[in-house]
Amino acid sequence: MAAQALAEIDRSLLAREAGPLPQRTHVLLSYDTARFPFAAVLGRDVFRVHRLDRLHEYVRQHRARHGRAPRLSAKDNLMVCDMMARQPEDAAFWRLYHGFMLRILAPLVGRGISYTSHPKLRIHLSGTSSVSSFHHDICVTKRPDQINFWAPFTDVDGTATIWLESDYGKGDFTPVPVRYGQVLIFDGGYLGHGSVDNVSGVTRVSLDMRFSYKKATTRAEGVSLMNRVIQVIDAKTADDEEIL
Repeated sequence: MAAQALAEIDRSLLAREAGPLPQRTHVLLSYDTARFPFAAVLGRDVFRVHRLDRLHEYVRQHRARHGRAPRLSAKDNLMVCDMMARQPEDAAFWRLYHGFMLRILAPLVGRGISYTSHPKLRIHLSGTSSVSSFHHDICVTKRPDQINFWAPFTDVDGTATIWLESDYGKGDFTPVPVRYGQVLIFDGGYLGHGSVDNVSGVTRVSLDMRFSYKKATTRAEGVSLMNRVIQVIDAKTADDEEIL
C-alpha cells in the first residue's frame, strides 16, 4: 500500500493522536565506515562500480550501449534496486547489516529490539523524479511504537536526501544533509517526510527500516525509545568532544 499523501490527512487529528512528543524529532548517529564498509560491499558485490554516487552515469552508459535515450526514469531506479533484491539472505551486505544491528543499534537502545531483517535498498538516481511523496508512516504501518532508521551510503544533501518538516504538522519540508557514516534516526510515524526530484548530480543509495522495543505496541514506548536514542547519542557526542 502506498503511503498516504499529506493532502489526504487530517493533520490536526494526527497531531492529537501523537500525544506526548520526544525531546527532538530526529538525531544523527555516526559510525565507522572502516568497520562497517557498506558502500564498498555494495560497489563490489552488487553494482560492480567504484562510486555509488555516480551510479546514474553508469546507468546512462548502459542505456547508450543498448541504443536507448540517456534520460533516466523511475524504471531505472527500480531496475537498480532489483540488483540488490537478487542478493541471497547470507550475502556479505546482510551479514554486515545484522552485525551493525547487534554491535551498534542494540547497545544504543539498551534492551531487546525488533527490526526489519531484510529492508529494501532505495536508489534515487540523479535526474529522476521523487521516489517518495511526503507522508507519515503511521498512516500505513499503524505502529505507534516504531521509529525510523535511514542510512545513506553516499553523502547526500539538497535534492538527493530525505526532506523532513521542522516540527510536527508544520509542513515546512527542508533537506537533511547526511554523510556516509551517519544514520538519521527520526520519529517517522508522526513527522512528515519524503523526497523531491533529484537534480543534485549525486545518486543516493540508502537503506531504511523501522525498529522498536521488542514486544512494544504503544506510542509511549515509541517516544521512550526515541528519547533513549537521543540521550545516548548526545552523551557520546559530549564525551567525544571532551577528548578532543
